[in-house]
Amino acid sequence: MTVKVEQLEFSYPNAKILDNIMLDVSMGECLSIVGPNGAGKSTLVKCIIGLLLPQDGVIYIDGEELSKMKSSEIAKKVGYVPQSQSSIFPVKVFEMVLLGRSPHILWASSEEDLLKVASAIRFMNIENLSMRQFNELSGGQQQKVIIARALAQEPKILLLDEPISNLDIKHQSEVMELVKELSTEYKITSIMVVHDLNIASRYSDKVAMMHNGQIHAYGKPEEVLTEENISNVYGVDVEIGVIGGKSYIVPLKSRRNRAETSA
Repeated sequence: MTVKVEQLEFSYPNAKILDNIMLDVSMGECLSIVGPNGAGKSTLVKCIIGLLLPQDGVIYIDGEELSKMKSSEIAKKVGYVPQSQSSIFPVKVFEMVLLGRSPHILWASSEEDLLKVASAIRFMNIENLSMRQFNELSGGQQQKVIIARALAQEPKILLLDEPISNLDIKHQSEVMELVKELSTEYKITSIMVVHDLNIASRYSDKVAMMHNGQIHAYGKPEEVLTEENISNVYGVDVEIGVIGGKSYIVPLKSRRNRAETSA
């Protein structure tokens, strides 16, 4: 499925967060949204999933206006992985993932629902956790369970808000390889907020770099993640090299630090 955002505007009472956002993501593409803290990245994702209502602009899901879709329709098409998740009630991992089947369940879960849950757990390689209590898991383990819950929905679009923020380098790589596989092999359109520019460079088909609520640059990773763009948006000088055909970014010194040194 495709995602298209046209002239999106969103404001809180005292601040404008998103200003004239334009995006176009094709089926099976993986888009990374990057930018400094406070740039509006998470707000944009929450608008695309329908958790926040923009004041202006239009969001299209496979050509259909999001504002005209029922929440049950959205839930069947779009999976969402928030930054973190907690449960105030004791719940096993299998039961947590089963919640992802809610849009498809009329009265009680069927054998098909249970098979879909088992498949999602197996795909995320967390079978050894399936009978553990969710709240007893580490932050990284919990994040993988939440991704499994989203996959159990069988979404055509997957939105991930900082999906690897609590993971060590091994599990970061594992999760990102799985997200990429979902895009390339299963044609699931993925939109994710990430802070690590090297992750965005390696795993994305497109990158949207945000700054002050606007899209500063949008396109292929090598077109967006340039020394000039990073310097202008982050205020950091970087050096960019190439490994395995992918750019890697090494931060050198922030403008503030350089100014302090020369003062």
